[in-house]
Amino acid sequence: MEKAIKKGLLILVFFVLLLPLLQQNVFFIDCGSMRGYYTEAPEADLSVKNWFKDSLQIEETNYMNDHFGLRAYSLRLDGQVNYALFGKMNYGGIVHGSDNYLYLPDYIEAYYGKDYAGYSPLADQMKKVKALQDTFAKMGKPLVVVYAPDKAWFYPEHIPVQMKPSAVGSNNYKTCVRLGDSLGVQQIDMNRWYLSLKDTSREVLYPKWGIHWSNYGSILGMDTIIRYIERARHIHMLHPLWTKAVHTRQGRDPDNDLGDMLNLLVQPKTDVLCYPELYYEPDAATTKPNLIFVGDSYSVNFVRTGVMQHIASKWQLWFNFRQIIDTSNYISTAYTSMDGYDWKSEMKKADCIVLLNTAKNANILGNGFINAAYDYYYPAKK
Repeated sequence: MEKAIKKGLLILVFFVLLLPLLQQNVFFIDCGSMRGYYTEAPEADLSVKNWFKDSLQIEETNYMNDHFGLRAYSLRLDGQVNYALFGKMNYGGIVHGSDNYLYLPDYIEAYYGKDYAGYSPLADQMKKVKALQDTFAKMGKPLVVVYAPDKAWFYPEHIPVQMKPSAVGSNNYKTCVRLGDSLGVQQIDMNRWYLSLKDTSREVLYPKWGIHWSNYGSILGMDTIIRYIERARHIHMLHPLWTKAVHTRQGRDPDNDLGDMLNLLVQPKTDVLCYPELYYEPDAATTKPNLIFVGDSYSVNFVRTGVMQHIASKWQLWFNFRQIIDTSNYISTAYTSMDGYDWKSEMKKADCIVLLNTAKNANILGNGFINAAYDYYYPAKK
């Protein structure tokens, strides 16, 4: 009996060891696609020239290590064991706060002013914004500045104690808002507005395992921007409306983007999230303007939720002023490069331009657009 058990265990061990090889060649288990943080080494270039290089074997070994069968499952299992047993996260860039709240460290550093750009550079930025707003106003088009919410501002109580400094200095967001107000810049402070809703909102505005505002929260934000554009241009636009919504603990993009980075087998339960089923009611007075959004990833949810496709005759998202999502590629949210793109011509044709950055990125409003547009309109003042 003992021999049979040992033999059975030996066969089981060999079978387990052979599983990756079987998966690699037969593909009998669907492990799903990896959505989190991971890297894959490229396949080595097997050529006569590279044959005599010492690095060829290392490159091929790295490639085989990253493409063996059941790799996705193995990474998730490793991530799950480290997280469940040791509280360790395989993606080192994530901060694990109290009550299971996740952050990225640069949001926390910005909140405490550790990346403070200084008063003079921020004042220069806001003066250029004011000059551009005045220039665009003469053309009949508003340039809207929006400070999107920030998780560190919204949930400072869950930031790990060891990351809280003994003294807090100036930060980019508060300085930019103050400078903007003093200069008469037309700006929407959604970060402050979000904070005012924190204790009264019936729905989650910031998911525990996400770094961006919730799907629901971004719809509220977009509706606020629409109302601002309506007042600025004296028009009536479509608004996202709903009477029904799906409530679930299974987060949709991007409500679980930090959780996805961890590559876990089982995601911990989060708060109940709200996903409105949107519809739009046009009328005879409805206007669909040509819109350009310039900013960081907080703008992308306007595309994911489908709002942008309904409210504008033409729209573009200049993501970080380097890549474009527009009417032609929004379904896959695929980005195309702005290299060689005639953005100046598109800027002139737009009815409204919205600069939207989360509070963390207040020191780089428009991600380079402000300086580029200012140099275009004021070449003698570089």
